[in-house]
Amino acid sequence: MLVRQFVIDGLGHLSTLIADESAGVAAVIDPRRDVDVYLDAAADAGVRISHVFETHLHNDYVSGGRELAAITGATQVIGAGAELQHDHRPARNGDSFDLGSLTMTAVDTPGHTPEHVAYAVADRSRAREPIVLFTGGSLLVGSVGRTDLLGEEHAIPFAQSMFRSLHEAILTHEDFVTVYPTHGAGSLCSTDIAATPWTTIGFERRHNPMLQARDFDFFARRLLHGQPTVPRYFARMRPLNQAGPTPIGRVPEARPLDAAAFGAAVGAGSLVVDLRSPAEHALGHIPGSVSIPAGSSFGTWLGWVVDPDRPLVLILASADQWDDAIRQALRVGYERVEGHLHGGFRTWVESGGTVESNGRLTVDQLADQLGRGPDAPLVVDVRQASEYASGHVPGSVHINAGSLGDRLADLPRDRPIATICASGYRSSVAASLLRSAGFADVSWVAEGLPAWQAHRHPVERDAPEPLVSEYRPTTAAAVGHDH
Repeated sequence: MLVRQFVIDGLGHLSTLIADESAGVAAVIDPRRDVDVYLDAAADAGVRISHVFETHLHNDYVSGGRELAAITGATQVIGAGAELQHDHRPARNGDSFDLGSLTMTAVDTPGHTPEHVAYAVADRSRAREPIVLFTGGSLLVGSVGRTDLLGEEHAIPFAQSMFRSLHEAILTHEDFVTVYPTHGAGSLCSTDIAATPWTTIGFERRHNPMLQARDFDFFARRLLHGQPTVPRYFARMRPLNQAGPTPIGRVPEARPLDAAAFGAAVGAGSLVVDLRSPAEHALGHIPGSVSIPAGSSFGTWLGWVVDPDRPLVLILASADQWDDAIRQALRVGYERVEGHLHGGFRTWVESGGTVESNGRLTVDQLADQLGRGPDAPLVVDVRQASEYASGHVPGSVHINAGSLGDRLADLPRDRPIATICASGYRSSVAASLLRSAGFADVSWVAEGLPAWQAHRHPVERDAPEPLVSEYRPTTAAAVGHDH
């Protein structure tokens, strides 16, 4: 039996190829949209992909299941409740599928989503009892999947389903069974997920804090407290995956645009997305551009703050950033990337394009400005609510960077604004969004809260009133009493 995992760090996405090498057949579980990695892996192993298994309708990325099945002729399998609107094989509890000497058996595990299934794998050449379990968004490494993604009204009922699934379906397996989940560290589909991409039933039984809660009320309170804010693009993923994503074929090759073509695209309404570093963007950028620096989080923030129907043109620090950027864009459903400016920002400057810059503050400069009374900037902390509660600049307001577009009316336009996060990434995104919305005096705090604390500036730790809508159990009656 061959098992190979594939990791997308920014999305916290884990997918797996499993194969019976002697029989020459393989399956892929919960594939990402750019499926060439699985085709290459199957070719390297000398196996044919005969099945594509999905544990649930994904909220956090565009599935590659339909595309991979179309390319390989594989059977796409998903829980019957998913009701895909394209060719597939619905799986019901106990249904089994053979891959040579391997048998994949569907196990109903609703909770993270209502149609969720896990897949138990037995190697019949050795025994008929399961040795591997693909748990999707149910049991994770150190955590379990959140149950509020389809709406706050479902959070408690789905948590009840999750509790039963864990104790009546997942934990009935032997301690030696290896667990491969779909959501890993960095995923916004839960909190406190460990960095290890796989685990065992026995280790989780002993050390996963969510499995220590034998009482449902305590389990639900713990599960639903402190979950990260849900990115805006999540709402589009489930219906898109159910309908069937448009096949992309090969990942698009680089599309360099000269200054004239780039300018024409901008004039026709394309949004400029600047992937350079926050410092480079602050020093000089195209007016109206949005800063989303290259890196593992690019796709998440693109999906969070940019209209999915708007055509995009990119400013890259170097042309070799294209492949990763286009893959990340496709994974969250952005298909209208027109190209990138050949030669980058320097080409824009040399062609006489308009350039603007914004303020860059160190934490010491921010502290000095905050002592100037009525002329002091309003500090907008754009981290997650739990980060803000753990320590923030006194007097700052909390608005998650991804929710900033919905909160513009609450911010003053006649007062300087300084955005701050933990490292400068999210504050750069936020500052660019404010500038593009017409705020004139916006600064970006380059070093973030860790540096603020390291420089011994004052910190408040009282939890704020929530300024964005996010689920919290509000009464003991909702989920029982503390234990």
